[in-house]
Amino acid sequence: MLKFFLIPVFGFLFCFSGVYGEDFSKGPLFGKNMYIPFLIHYNFPSLPAKSGECFDLQYHLSLYVTQDSRYRTEFLPKKAETRSYDKSYVISDYEGFAAETGIAYNFLKEVQAGIDIRLFSFSGGFLDSFMESFHGLFGFTNGARDLFFQNQIYINIPNDKGSPMFLDKSAVSFGDIDLWCKWTFLENRAVSLAALGAFKLPTGKFESLSGSGYFDAAAGLLLDFRAARFLTLYSQAGIVLPFTGRYYPMFNGLLGAELHPWKIISFNLQMNIKTSPVSDSTIPFGWNHDWGTNFNQLSLPQTNVLGGIVLQLRGLRLQIYFEEDAIFNQGNDFVLGVTASHKINLKK
Repeated sequence: MLKFFLIPVFGFLFCFSGVYGEDFSKGPLFGKNMYIPFLIHYNFPSLPAKSGECFDLQYHLSLYVTQDSRYRTEFLPKKAETRSYDKSYVISDYEGFAAETGIAYNFLKEVQAGIDIRLFSFSGGFLDSFMESFHGLFGFTNGARDLFFQNQIYINIPNDKGSPMFLDKSAVSFGDIDLWCKWTFLENRAVSLAALGAFKLPTGKFESLSGSGYFDAAAGLLLDFRAARFLTLYSQAGIVLPFTGRYYPMFNGLLGAELHPWKIISFNLQMNIKTSPVSDSTIPFGWNHDWGTNFNQLSLPQTNVLGGIVLQLRGLRLQIYFEEDAIFNQGNDFVLGVTASHKINLKK
């Protein structure tokens, strides 16, 4: 009788344990935080803790589309007969586009280093009508979008510790250069644990909202847990330190789950958790008096939720995700990110 009990038990473990079978995990959703108060600083890019192969060279190209409309709504009327554009109420109203490229190289199986750089563009865009229709279709609040002219650009994000993040015309500029190094110091069939160190070179321009104008340093831990044959869980935590008293140290965290039943495709759900590098005491939380005024904007953590898919075929990897912060409203209205990468081994 005992064998009839043990056979299904071991069969279950064989099918669902991460220590059996081929590993089809493809990593968490790689990407840059595109919310302006965070964008100008270094952010953990969501790298996998798993090691690679010695002499692996990976290069990628990422494109980001983002939209954000925020207004001081506590004193605005609920409805208006005609649209207007009183800039004293505008916090941010723009669309952003960014192109990113980078390379990463495994000097050893356990040690990988990389460099990333981006080109940012801010403009009035063309998505305001779509966003208003989308919110109306599902009964979501438009957050005063319907009171202002569409497809405008004006950014004036207050900051208790320095100059506001200000832009009143379209701008294009290169961002900061990110240098990072990852060391996978513990790994077995179920777990990969890595340390990440990074340094940001201030090549971006604060006037164009593509950089803070200061160096950043970062350090943290990355954990991959292959919980089952088709499921990998990701956790990351670290700190980003700006080289100036103008900005606060930032916590960067990640919780993610990847469902990978097949070799070619994965489905990812991820939450990026970050604290703000700046504070502001002039704007109530939520940009709307209906939320109350117990908290100030930027005083609560960012809790961006990302949903995406990853396609992988041999050395090619294609990733698409949609991102927003619907919990604390500490992020853009939405971010659409697309990344294509290719990996080769220079020794083979």
